Amino acid sequence: MNFSSTEIEGLWVWVANVAALIGLFQAVRYAQWKKLLADTLFQHLFLGATVFVTLLWQLKADITPLVSLHFLMSMTLTVMFRWPFALMASVLALIGLTWTGKAPVELLGVNIMTSAVVPVAASHFIYRWADKRLPDNFFVILFVGCFFGSALTALASGLSLMAVLWLGSTSYDFARISGEYFLFLPVILPPEAVVNGMLLSSLMVFKPDWVQGFDYKRYFDDK
Repeated sequence: MNFSSTEIEGLWVWVANVAALIGLFQAVRYAQWKKLLADTLFQHLFLGATVFVTLLWQLKADITPLVSLHFLMSMTLTVMFRWPFALMASVLALIGLTWTGKAPVELLGVNIMTSAVVPVAASHFIYRWADKRLPDNFFVILFVGCFFGSALTALASGLSLMAVLWLGSTSYDFARISGEYFLFLPVILPPEAVVNGMLLSSLMVFKPDWVQGFDYKRYFDDK
């Protein structure tokens, strides 16, 4: 979900801009640049995934004149490339959305927070928790970490968008936000879970070397 018109203004726009810059700075700081520069396959995968997500985000649905829906793909990006590069790919996709005029440039920082920083952070912590705390079973990590985790990242993104709308707009009170936007959350969660889960399950089984956050030997080798 992202804002498609400029209803948010004032202090909270600057707060979101600063938070987005901090998140992007941390991503640049912790990214595995040596791997990106040395591994040609990783370069191609990252570029291809970024282009795919950028094009996918262009296929958005405007549920109101203010807010648009689209697949986030945060869990897939995070498991494939880890959170720093996942955040960068999401930001690049959002810049593409802004460049084509489908998102306002004035709210780039706000959209980065709701469509990139929040869902990528949620993806990172959910998948990491499932990978470390749950049994070493492929179906457990797939359904809990990928399917349900993807739904929770979409939920986190939607809730953060509604929070920003509530705090940053004088035209929307809590009752209106709940009535116009909260009802759409159950609609977007299952598709996000299914698409990310299907992609990650295929990659984990057939192309495990493409998935940086998945240890194939740990889940499939005989012990």
